[in-house]
Amino acid sequence: MVRPFKPEDNDGVKSLILSILKQEYPFDKNAYADSDIFDISRTYTGEKNSFFVYESGRKIVGTVGIKGDSDKTALLRRLFVAPHFRRRGIGALLLAQGIDFCREKGYREVVFRATDKMKGAIDLIKKHGFTEQEKLEIAGFHIHLYRLKI
Repeated sequence: MVRPFKPEDNDGVKSLILSILKQEYPFDKNAYADSDIFDISRTYTGEKNSFFVYESGRKIVGTVGIKGDSDKTALLRRLFVAPHFRRRGIGALLLAQGIDFCREKGYREVVFRATDKMKGAIDLIKKHGFTEQEKLEIAGFHIHLYRLKI
């Protein structure tokens, strides 16, 4: 089930995200900052920010964060699903929760940044109406910027 993050989720969220980054995105950590996951409560506080988890049993198996970028634009971040739980609709549920939150808070657009290796996440967001707006090359890999008008 998708639910808002609670402080006691911090270790489970951190463990899930770091394990996926290490296994699937093993490039230089300086190029892909992970400092926000060490204090989810503080990073995603505020009326227009939120973090959601998908819990199966008592285990965190999916995450998504919403962080305000401006009054009208939100950043969709940390869209992760544990490998053994993929292809079950969990990512779509997390994405829908994030987009619904953005609508409720009056954002007009949602931005998602991804690398070429994030094929599953890219396919998912494109199915939900995100379109590619920009592609940059940084330190030998590509960063894609996707945008959804809401």
